[in-house]
Amino acid sequence: MRQNLRIQVQHELSTGIDLTRWVGSIGLAVAVGIVYFVAARLSLALLTKPEGVAVFWPAAGVSAGVLIALGSAALWPVVVGTMAATIVANLSGDRNLWSAVLFGLCNAGEAVLTASLIWHYFGSDFRLSKLRNVLGLAGAAIIGVAVSGIGGALTFKLFHSTTTPILTIWQHWFASDGLGIITVAPLLIELASASRDRPPLSELVEGALAVAALALVSGLAIFLRSELLATVGPVAVLFAPLLWLAARCRPVFAAAAAFIVSLSIVWTTTFGIGYFGNPGLSIDERVLAAQVSILLVTIGASVLAALFAEIRDKRRLAEAALHASETQRYLIETERLAALGGLVAGVAHEISSPIGTSLTVASTLAHRSADFTDQIASGQVRRALLVDFADGCRGAAEQLVANLQRAGGLIQSFKQVAVDRSSDDRRAFDLKLATEQVIASVRSRLVKSQSSLAIEMPSDITLDSYPGAYGQVLTNLIFNAVAHGFTDGAGGQMLIKARRLGMDQVEITFSDDGSGIPEEVQRRVFDPFFTTGRAQGSTGLGLYIVYNLVTQQLGGRIALVSAPGKGTSISMTLPVLAPG
Repeated sequence: MRQNLRIQVQHELSTGIDLTRWVGSIGLAVAVGIVYFVAARLSLALLTKPEGVAVFWPAAGVSAGVLIALGSAALWPVVVGTMAATIVANLSGDRNLWSAVLFGLCNAGEAVLTASLIWHYFGSDFRLSKLRNVLGLAGAAIIGVAVSGIGGALTFKLFHSTTTPILTIWQHWFASDGLGIITVAPLLIELASASRDRPPLSELVEGALAVAALALVSGLAIFLRSELLATVGPVAVLFAPLLWLAARCRPVFAAAAAFIVSLSIVWTTTFGIGYFGNPGLSIDERVLAAQVSILLVTIGASVLAALFAEIRDKRRLAEAALHASETQRYLIETERLAALGGLVAGVAHEISSPIGTSLTVASTLAHRSADFTDQIASGQVRRALLVDFADGCRGAAEQLVANLQRAGGLIQSFKQVAVDRSSDDRRAFDLKLATEQVIASVRSRLVKSQSSLAIEMPSDITLDSYPGAYGQVLTNLIFNAVAHGFTDGAGGQMLIKARRLGMDQVEITFSDDGSGIPEEVQRRVFDPFFTTGRAQGSTGLGLYIVYNLVTQQLGGRIALVSAPGKGTSISMTLPVLAPG
């Protein structure tokens, strides 16, 4: 029964989801149809004579813009809404049913072809923040309207008695639909983009004020007639506000401004108002002036907005890269200081043993000397007692000398390692001796992790290189093996081998018998900030530092060989004479 109930619930959920999707699709089709119909009715108020093609067709930008902005999921709602609006708009005029249907097919196919080209070459997340995308939209619009214009011109010739050449009809269709797409589609595309990535309030306020100011300037330039406007034209007057808008705000505001200006030009040209309604000019001259003005304003605004958007994006990327570089540098220095802290801990641990032994011997000697002084004062000194005291003093002195020499040697070794770590100076150094000094500095870490480290290298290899960088490399390799190779807590064995490769190079191999590294991880072990132990506090910079030091400062090559359960081997090929 539970199984049946679960199947019923799943069926109801899937039905509800399908119902929601269908309601959304129908609503989108209705919205597109209404907007398309209103734009089409406005366009049909001004037709070319005698063939009857609309001079302006912003409805083409509605269908293409919605389809590009919403993606392929909106394909059928846009097609249905476009065809229905086209048929109704044409039937309300002087068109017959068959021509209206064919015009609807041409308009819908135009939008689908334009959007398909954008999806194919630029992807579904299309926005006009790059000059390449602006030119791509213009190219896709040209191809889309050129193809649909063929169908539209043929339909006019077949169903309407006209003596106008078919090429002229196609040219009018091409100009009106092309201007419609490049005028309206950018606004819809950028509105969808802004809804996904909303601009901050300050930019919204500034952009809205700039668009309002530009609308006011465009109204004064287009609706009023003056000698100045007759000389320079309204487009020149609008250049400064458009430049400011493109430089300061996102492309959506420039697209909105271009749409307002274009709509004003279309409106005044259609109804004979202002600059584009000059009765001294023929309708053909006024239409041509309006089309050129719309083209210049729209393309100019889109290109400027895209160029400034690219500049802003590059600046943001540069700032992010600078911030990441500073963060990376800080983390690397932190990692180096952590390694230096391990060195200090090693110094304290290694020296504590001989110093502690020396302190115990010295205390015992002082106590025996005090007892011997008391015996001398009481007159109880015998030859055997004197010999025993002398032997004890000699033994204590030998132990003190041996332990203090050991402490002195450790201090000198650690001093040399510390000097090498704190400077980038190069010098000639014995490879085996430098390796032993590094191992001595981390011995406490090895003892704590129950791990052992052996050396197999000749004592006649001398490098003219950077001992500090070499010590940092070895320290990081050891700590990395302890932290990631011996994760079971039982410790393991590590081995450092070296051999000559001819006269100019030496190969140093660090290997462990730990858990190994999976193949998918091996490709990224030298990447910065990559670590499998972030939960344990690892930064992912240990092997990245190793890679940089080996390949850059030491001038060598590094390679890793590993397999799960079979340990890890890291081979470094270093020049005997470091570069630089």
